[in-house]
Formats: sequence, C-alpha cells, structure tokens
Amino acid sequence: MKLVDYFPKEEVEDAQYIIHEFHDKLLLDDKPSDKTALLLSLYMCSNKNKQSEITYDEVRKLFMTMGRKEDNFAVNLFNAKKEGLVDEREEGKVKLLSLKVKGLKAVKDTLGETIGVKTWLIESGKVYSGKKLFQEIVMSKIGSTAKICDPYCGTRILDIISGIKQKCEIFLLTQVIEQRESFKRELIDFSKEFQHLKIGVRIFKGKTLHDRYIISDGNCWSIGSSLKDFGNRDTTITKLEDEVRYAIEEMFDKRWQEATPFP
Repeated sequence: MKLVDYFPKEEVEDAQYIIHEFHDKLLLDDKPSDKTALLLSLYMCSNKNKQSEITYDEVRKLFMTMGRKEDNFAVNLFNAKKEGLVDEREEGKVKLLSLKVKGLKAVKDTLGETIGVKTWLIESGKVYSGKKLFQEIVMSKIGSTAKICDPYCGTRILDIISGIKQKCEIFLLTQVIEQRESFKRELIDFSKEFQHLKIGVRIFKGKTLHDRYIISDGNCWSIGSSLKDFGNRDTTITKLEDEVRYAIEEMFDKRWQEATPFP
C-alpha cells in the first residue's frame, strides 16, 4: 500500500506526517481521533476508486488496516452522520458512504494541520473581514454543543454566536459581564429570536479565568482577545491539539459546575 494510491500528489507530503508506509500497510498515528481516522479512510478510498460513494465494508477495512479497532468504526460512523460529516444510503443490500462538504473540509483541515499547530492573525481595525474569517475558521465548525470561556463578556458575543445556523446548546462561562442589565435584556431578545440556540450563561467568582477559548465537538480554539473586542485589536486564533483540548475541557466543566447561573 502506497500513499500515492490514496492521495493527490500535492497532498502526499502532508499525509506522510500522520500516515506511515510499512510494508503492506498504512499506519495512522495515534494522535488523530477515530472519527478523523474514519473520515480519512473514506477520503482515501474515494481517491483510490475515483468515486464519491464507497462501500461500508471497504471503508471499515481501511480503517482497521490503519490500526484502529473494528468496534470503534460503527459508533464513529454514527457520530459522523449525526454531525453532518458523512452521508449513508443503501443500494440493494449494500451500504454506501460518502463525504459531505463539512466532512471533506474536516479532512482538508486535518491534512493542512499536520505540520504543526495552526494559527491565524486578525489585524486591528478589520472588524468585518475579521468576523468573516472567524465565522469560516471557528463558527462553521461548531456542532451540537459549544463551550465558550471569555473572562470579559459583552453583548457583542451574542452577535458572533448568532452565526451558528444549526441547533446548538451553548455554555458561556465568564467572570465579568459589561452593562449587566443591558446584556440581560439583549440575552432575552436573542433567545426569543434564535430559538434553535439554547444558551446558558454562568459567572465564575474568582480571578482564575484568563484564557479565551471555544470547544465544540472535538475541536478547540484559543482566542487571543476577548470576543467583545473582536476586530478592534490585533488577535490570534489557534487550533489546539487533542491533548490540550482534553485538559481545557476538563477544566471548563469543573469551572462551570462551580459558577453561578446568570441572570
């Protein structure tokens, strides 16, 4: 098995960072999640066969060949379909799988991030283009839940959250809310208009919240400046690796339980 059989020439070099040729096998690093392994398997089979639809059995076989457990295939396929990453249909008694646009983008992101941590810079004053880039990098990847930590919160964050189009439960953790009464009124109006978004806000009493980050469906982004000031000052967006995400999400969950609901 050779990478050139499964990837376009321009992607082979990136793929080599996470997939290793070993005699008659292609072995995937432990770092990518099983969901990512499934998406890569489907993408690779599609490239090899030059078809968008691939049989369930062929994708599962490559998933296992790359070192993942058979038992984990079905559950990750279920989750991938639920998140709108993969489509499945039956033709006769044969199950056919195909990547959806969101799933294809996820694969391209994985290949683009193999060299290291990916960071974007948004310059001060670029409010419109900065917000558009933020929607593309982060908000378009938001799934059924989103955990947001921003020590200093304002009504601007509601404008950013409104870009989530699908049904989503949002957990917003903060220390300070600017203009609390105004924010309270805006939050009520927001909830009435965007009924597909269920948003909970909690205030953490302490001074230990410093970083700003967003966690959603296996992704985590670190944000350089407060979302309320987004575009008004230089800021960076960094996609964090799984090991860091696990620690941050565990810390978020702990802080959330300790925080006080607002209002």
